Amino acid sequence: MSQRLKLVSEEKLFRLLPGRDERSRLEASGIALVDDTTALVVFDNLNRVARIDLSLKLRKTNRLIPAPSLGLGFEDIAIDNERGNVFCLIEALEDVDGSMRGFVAEYDANSRFMRCTPLGTRVQEANKGFEGLAHIRHRGRELLYALSEGNGKTGKRDGGVDVFLRVRDGGWKFSHRIPLSSDLEDYAALAYRFGQVAIVSQASARMWVARIDEKQRTVVPGSQAVYRFPTKSYGNVEGIAWLTRDTLVAVSDRKKAGQPARCAKKDQSIHIFRIPAD
Repeated sequence: MSQRLKLVSEEKLFRLLPGRDERSRLEASGIALVDDTTALVVFDNLNRVARIDLSLKLRKTNRLIPAPSLGLGFEDIAIDNERGNVFCLIEALEDVDGSMRGFVAEYDANSRFMRCTPLGTRVQEANKGFEGLAHIRHRGRELLYALSEGNGKTGKRDGGVDVFLRVRDGGWKFSHRIPLSSDLEDYAALAYRFGQVAIVSQASARMWVARIDEKQRTVVPGSQAVYRFPTKSYGNVEGIAWLTRDTLVAVSDRKKAGQPARCAKKDQSIHIFRIPAD
């Protein structure tokens, strides 16, 4: 049986951003941490990045930053903690050859647009592309981990993590795939830090955690664990980031029309969860 995550704190996003109110649509879809006090949040309905203090209080530093891009909104966000560059994931766009691919918009540490480049692998549908993103430096190489949504249960290709290597022109070349062996349905978010990956599923209302063997390019056998969110109201978690080895920061999208009314209590919010001790 899966263990329950412990809620540390949470807040509605509109209460943390100047000029926003409860009618504002803040469809949060991804989160990354600048450091242990500050988060960046993206939205699938806005070309803006929110900078939010992890005290979850309204601070003067909280703001929305313009993020020009090829498409509307983003699925996830990642940060190069060495240089400060920010990467925003576009789930899928039609490339010049007519194929659907994920794209990554890149900004420098001062939020200036640098480039928007495709990820090499094709996706089958515009709304079944990449859902999560993480930036890693490993043995002098710069990598992006991109989470594909589908797994065998949806009839789509098996879900997994496609790994892309930075090339000389600034783009990304497909390197390899890390297969995932979880029983979750329709992956929605990815976090990778401390050698461990966290995958979130909205459909399953669960989070799957495992360690990654970088040399073997696989999940470490026996390292997997599944956690459920504190209540059934957390039906829209769509972004996740590691704060410490046992604490994660998450964001939730807007409640969908067919979901129970209870999901509105936790939607369009930022949450901090702790993994229970064994």
